[in-house]
Amino acid sequence: MNLTPELLNRKTPRMPRKSIIGLAIGALLAVTLNPTAAISAPAPKLLTAPTLPALAGTGTVVKAVAGKWSASASKSYAWTLDGKAVAHATSTSFKVAASQLGKMLRVVETAKFAGGKKLTATSKPLALGRILVIGKPVIGYTDDTNSALKVTALPQIQPAGAIIAYQWQHPPFAVPTTVNADTYPLATADEDNQVGVELTITAKGYLPTRVSSNGISIAKKNRVYQQIWSEDFNGAAGASYNSSTWGSQEGDGSAYRNRGWGNNEREWYLSSLATTDGNGNLTIDAKTDGANAFNCYYKAPCEWISSKLLTQDKVGFKYGRIEARIKASDGAGTWPAFWMLGSDISQWGWPGCGEIDITELLGKDPNTTYGTLHGPNSGGGGRGGSGTVDGGFANGYHTYAIDWLPDQITWYVDGVAYHTENKYDGDWVFDHEFFIILNLAMGGNFPGPVDPVLTKAQMSVDWIHVSTINGIGEVITH
Repeated sequence: MNLTPELLNRKTPRMPRKSIIGLAIGALLAVTLNPTAAISAPAPKLLTAPTLPALAGTGTVVKAVAGKWSASASKSYAWTLDGKAVAHATSTSFKVAASQLGKMLRVVETAKFAGGKKLTATSKPLALGRILVIGKPVIGYTDDTNSALKVTALPQIQPAGAIIAYQWQHPPFAVPTTVNADTYPLATADEDNQVGVELTITAKGYLPTRVSSNGISIAKKNRVYQQIWSEDFNGAAGASYNSSTWGSQEGDGSAYRNRGWGNNEREWYLSSLATTDGNGNLTIDAKTDGANAFNCYYKAPCEWISSKLLTQDKVGFKYGRIEARIKASDGAGTWPAFWMLGSDISQWGWPGCGEIDITELLGKDPNTTYGTLHGPNSGGGGRGGSGTVDGGFANGYHTYAIDWLPDQITWYVDGVAYHTENKYDGDWVFDHEFFIILNLAMGGNFPGPVDPVLTKAQMSVDWIHVSTINGIGEVITH
């Protein structure tokens, strides 16, 4: 269309003022009556998830605290155990059965909003049957003597009324001798170890739980020895032993209702074969010459004669370092020994009285010393270990010793410790007086048959010393 001057100069008719105001009011009313026409409502959202209590045991009714949402909604509930839905569990509470202990319980809340929208929220898990323990036990010394430990603080525990049992440890291993107590007297075996305590906490309807304390390192004590007794065998050559200290057992054991001395040994003991040599030594000689003058338990003339000395009913010992310097013959079947028996043997018999073998030397194995304990539980097998004798026990004198304490025995050869046994059960009957025995056996269960080419053997003892250990040890004279 061509715009002519006439058209360009034509004026558009003006709308009346009242009409403009009316249109504006109408638009405002339209927005007010229908707000969605201008602004959309916010989507509902979760503000706080549903929660469960901190603990629950058998028979507990667990009540869920509902979640919070940004808009009102109708709610429904479901429960899960270890992620699996529990049938027919649709209320806000759940009763715990014994079979469910140890499982993880959750509640699932479903919220349904206006317009049909649904949202779900899940609680944090509740470990059923879990005892709630906050913190750890704390231990410390009972006093400045550092001789015992005690539990100085306990963790917070729920439920109330839970029972605590104590097990002291060399972490992670339990100390077998301890009793259920919150105090622990330190033993020799604790030295140079770390000590702690483990609590076992139990409550009706709950699963037991364990929690361990801090550990305390126990310093190793220096041992100070003071000699309190000695036997130096300073008699003249060929002289008998000191009868105020030593007695002898003779025969093949039959007179003691112990044929073969309990080991099927082949010798007959005579006191005359134990003499001093004039050079400060006791010698015990074993030989075949003259043995056939005696009839042994094996229904034949004896194969060997030897000697066995003991301090029974003369001198006794309880604790301390007990040591001897010994040289002995080798050869298969020889069995020299330096050992001890409990002085209550007539009351309890063997092994109820206890036996401490300070050294047993087997001629077939001339580089080894055996140290063993025999008690009512271990019997003939015993408990112990072996050490190496440098150069062999037949090539010179060597020192064999024990450190005997109320709760520990350690064996030494030439000053080197090679085995330790600690007190930990009813086999420990080594807390009373013992007497010393020296003997040279031939053959038997432990050493095996005697080499048929052997005709003699000898055991020489330079001295026996007894000392206290940090003041522990005594000699009992009868």
